[in-house]
Amino acid sequence: MKLPLLVCVTLLAVSPAVFAATPETPAATPAKPDKEQLKKELAAMEDAFCAMGKSQGLLAAFKHFAAPDVSFIDTDPRKWRGPAAVVERIGPDIPGESLTWSAFYTDVSDDGTMGFNYGRYESRHPGKDGKESIHTGWFLTIWKRQPDGSWKYVMDNGAPDRPAPKPAAPVAPAKPAGG
Repeated sequence: MKLPLLVCVTLLAVSPAVFAATPETPAATPAKPDKEQLKKELAAMEDAFCAMGKSQGLLAAFKHFAAPDVSFIDTDPRKWRGPAAVVERIGPDIPGESLTWSAFYTDVSDDGTMGFNYGRYESRHPGKDGKESIHTGWFLTIWKRQPDGSWKYVMDNGAPDRPAPKPAAPVAPAKPAGG
């Protein structure tokens, strides 16, 4: 059986590429991130975040370190995202108000693109009676590496300490039997 000339020319043109093809060399595997170094970076970022909150105000700090898609659990992340979420959650700075925090534990993902810190916080603000009100608790900040290599938080949340349990009511001594 004879093949039409067009098919023969096509086979001749394609077949050298098909037969000469060799398996591609695998792409170079990127170097594994130095997790310990990234943990230090992330802990330092949390410290810088807190320091900016003290020096420039909480709203400025929360805006500066926020990722473009930031959200907060307690302001309905389905509704509030990005810069609007920060304003909704933090609100304006209040004279006499302070919030300090420090990471207790830091970890990062194996690929170095996500990380988190959790630790203790302390909030101080003027109470309704004029006396300083102090609240403490735990915080969790989730960070994401941005395309420019910086870290920005994508979620931040705090959980206040539970109040100390109330003392149990005194138990009356048992009456002696037969008495």
